[in-house]
Amino acid sequence: MGKPYNDPKQMDRQLVAHKIVTQWEEGTATNKYSSNSGSDKVEWGSSMMKEGEDYQGSVESSVYISESEGPTDVWFNLTYLFTEWMNETSSDMGVVIKDSLHEQIPGYFLKFGSNDNDDETMRPYFWTCQKNPTCEPVDEDTSRYIEDKDGCVSVANVTLNVCVAKNGPCAAEENELVDLDGYVYGTTAMWDEFHEMQTLCKCCVETETETMDIPMDCSAVDGKSDYTYQEVKYIKACECQKCTSISSKRKKRAEPSKTRLLLRSALKSILRK
Repeated sequence: MGKPYNDPKQMDRQLVAHKIVTQWEEGTATNKYSSNSGSDKVEWGSSMMKEGEDYQGSVESSVYISESEGPTDVWFNLTYLFTEWMNETSSDMGVVIKDSLHEQIPGYFLKFGSNDNDDETMRPYFWTCQKNPTCEPVDEDTSRYIEDKDGCVSVANVTLNVCVAKNGPCAAEENELVDLDGYVYGTTAMWDEFHEMQTLCKCCVETETETMDIPMDCSAVDGKSDYTYQEVKYIKACECQKCTSISSKRKKRAEPSKTRLLLRSALKSILRK
């Protein structure tokens, strides 16, 4: 979080990080005001912020500072809170660091470098690590009965699966931009004139499947015996693939005539004006 400057009267203390739950203005907030812009002043629930109103009482992370400890980095593990912020950005109002001694013994405090400190090494910062994206088969939460067109049903529930991208979406290609004739730059995907998808994105799709042997009960169907159903695929492997390679499996339309190409070219020229 930053390097504190130890007060000469340094004593043992506990630093605790709490989640802030009240909107505040970074440039004007003080120990009394959450916002202090001109005549528009908004006070915290109490001086130094009020527990339960301005910040949550639960502890996100804590650090113990020993007596006479020299200047050093202080790290707070905010993994759970950071994950929450990533999933719901509106809940990101930061954290407040409470010193166990500051309010009890005025003068016995620690000072931390701010964002505009001349020494960049003294500034607070976030250090985040994220696992590389993966693409793998995941079983569905619920299993189901399989029924064929004649009304035979599977003897037991069948669990199917799907390809899921984990730790973020499949990564796009790096250093590769698509500019289709100068007028679709910046789009993520589009169909070209041959109905081919043009994109930098990647999709998490199956690359290997196997046919499932599903025993079927046909006792309720006249004239049909029990048998093994072999038309359902179970995914064995998945992979992040460029969407263009996936769309190439689609059948291309017939190549456009010269008349259509001339009309399309004229339309593009009009759209660019």
